[in-house]
Amino acid sequence: MKQWLISLALLLPFSLAGATKAEQAVQALSARLLPHLHADIEFVELPAAEDFYALESIGGKIRISGNNANSMAMGLGDYLRDICLITPTWFSRDAVKEPRKLPAVKGRIERRALVKDRFFLNYCTYGYTVGWWQWEQWERLIDWMALNGVNMALANTGQESVWQQVWMKLGLTREQTLAYFPGPSFLSWHRMTNMDGWHGPLPQHWLDAQCALQKQIIAREVELGIAPILGSFTGHVPKALKELYPEADIRKLSAWGKFAVEYNPWYLNPNDPLYPRIQKLFLQEQKALYGQDCHVYGIDLFNEVDPPSWEPAYLEDVARRTYEILSETDPDAVWLQMSWLFFHKHKNWTPERIAAYIKPVPAHRLIMLDYYCDKVEIYKQTEAFHGQDFIWSYLGNFGGNTMIAGNVADISAKLDAVLAPEVKNCVGLGCTLEGLDVNTPMYEYVLGRAWMRQGGDAAWFQKLADRRLGRADGNYRRCWETMRTKVQKHCAGNIASLIPLRPNLRGKYSWNKVQKDYQNADLLEAWRYLTKVRPSDSPAYRFDCVNIPRQWLDNRFSELFLQLLEAYKAKNANEVKRIGVQMLEILDDVDALVAADAYFLLGRWIAEARSWGETPEMKDYMEWDAKDILSCWGYRGGHLTDYANRDWNGLIRTYYKPRWEKFFTLLEASLASGAPFDDDAFLVWCNDFEWNWIGQKQAYPSTPSGDPAKACRSLYLKYTR
Repeated sequence: MKQWLISLALLLPFSLAGATKAEQAVQALSARLLPHLHADIEFVELPAAEDFYALESIGGKIRISGNNANSMAMGLGDYLRDICLITPTWFSRDAVKEPRKLPAVKGRIERRALVKDRFFLNYCTYGYTVGWWQWEQWERLIDWMALNGVNMALANTGQESVWQQVWMKLGLTREQTLAYFPGPSFLSWHRMTNMDGWHGPLPQHWLDAQCALQKQIIAREVELGIAPILGSFTGHVPKALKELYPEADIRKLSAWGKFAVEYNPWYLNPNDPLYPRIQKLFLQEQKALYGQDCHVYGIDLFNEVDPPSWEPAYLEDVARRTYEILSETDPDAVWLQMSWLFFHKHKNWTPERIAAYIKPVPAHRLIMLDYYCDKVEIYKQTEAFHGQDFIWSYLGNFGGNTMIAGNVADISAKLDAVLAPEVKNCVGLGCTLEGLDVNTPMYEYVLGRAWMRQGGDAAWFQKLADRRLGRADGNYRRCWETMRTKVQKHCAGNIASLIPLRPNLRGKYSWNKVQKDYQNADLLEAWRYLTKVRPSDSPAYRFDCVNIPRQWLDNRFSELFLQLLEAYKAKNANEVKRIGVQMLEILDDVDALVAADAYFLLGRWIAEARSWGETPEMKDYMEWDAKDILSCWGYRGGHLTDYANRDWNGLIRTYYKPRWEKFFTLLEASLASGAPFDDDAFLVWCNDFEWNWIGQKQAYPSTPSGDPAKACRSLYLKYTR
């Protein structure tokens, strides 16, 4: 933005006949966060060519100006974070503690956005975190997004109601549409054309309630300048449609996740005359239900499945037809496509095939979401997506796993490179986290880098420490500096400690890798600084008091397991028993520690799921669904078992610990008898135990208990004396 444009805009009179819609929206946001002090903040919308905000104190009030609601919301977020030292979390249960008086802004602070798009969410987030949320929880998350400058967000809630109307207009019965959908936790993978019908039929009450919720979500996002990314037709159709339209080119796609063939998705060729009819019906029904003028559509063809043909000519034709049909219905349509398919099946997606798939779409009508840049930057392997617009995205989490991660130095360098002037077609930054996990600062950091910097990484993390505590504290700053420079050094992803994984002697842990690129002694150093901090009632500080020692204990558990293996190989029965006792004690300590924060409660997760059931039977259905995705992830002995593992109170005590107890018992029996450990027999036991656990009725606390700061200190003394 040219400086003179801002200066000219500031000369405009501030006394307007009435507040604009943008000013009203962000004023309402401030009232939700600061119910007693929001009147001391005024918002002024000013025209500008690029997104910007400015902070200043004028006439005894805090003035936040910006070119739209989203920019002003980002300005409010930075004012709260950097000047008030307040961290509004993305959880509605975390109240914002208002200061007695709003601190003044020294001089004038101004920031402009470096990219026009700031993206948030992931299809999987709807399965791993937000799928059970009610409006109160969504309201805070949308506020959090606005406060962090997000102006594009996936909006998948309620998509099934649109499809139900479409399929019924094409001749399917209501019962057939409900059987087509999987259970609530697994809808994300239905939307991504991976599976049909698992744990169905989906209750009609769910569809209706989600539709009402989606209307609230979209209205609030639009109000705050966040463009909802709605769905579109990708060719995924019910199997029953083939019976009604036998002449249509409908084919079964390859199996996904080793689910039985009955759950395979079905695909309609875009060249078939039925394809544009369905697309138009869907867009019409979506507009009728949700009523917003949205022009960006999430379309992900062939996500983790094989297309009917790998011929470049076929892929080119499919892409061209997909966009042409979309644009016929909406001339302003923009196709948003994840690059994950190129990463997941990188051996199949050759340079020739990638080019054939993405080049047919006109310039600026396709946005490639470079989905997992913390691991692999696809834009560097594809001539920057052959000139198509793209958003650089930080994934940071798989399955909602509770592992401290995020290589700050590496991410910082990658952001420096992609934001350089020579990368002409990077139009945004985003966060594509699969679950809202334990690494909130990393997402705040990435989204903050979408705006003009106000200092380097060290300064940013110092401010982070201050706002998470609510005041400046040397020890807390040292804690977070240690985290930044010594601990957060590896790429996040499907990495876990051994606590939530099936024990075995083979070193195979389902989808998870047991690794860390730092020394546990360095994490202990951060923990030591944390114990020296004068306690605060800040939710972020209380979370750290649970999360940092939890991770150290996780790592210690994994270290002890290596010692256990050595003792077993040496046939030292006494040592095996001694180490096993220590490991079980850690499990108990972690389970008790995480009980102090609501994020880590299995009971909270189950209560959220059960809240969607109208009858006792339907509540039980929802609970089964919610427990299944955390454990077996589908069927008994499924290959995704433990993919969504978490260090949660209740989950450790009733699900993870019994597996370890059984494992230790069998190890000791093996040494006593001289017989080899029977891995296969233990696997069978695990499959039975895990499947039965899903249906067991147990009481789990749904509210936190204990003092996080006291638990943090007492455990530190226990493990360091």
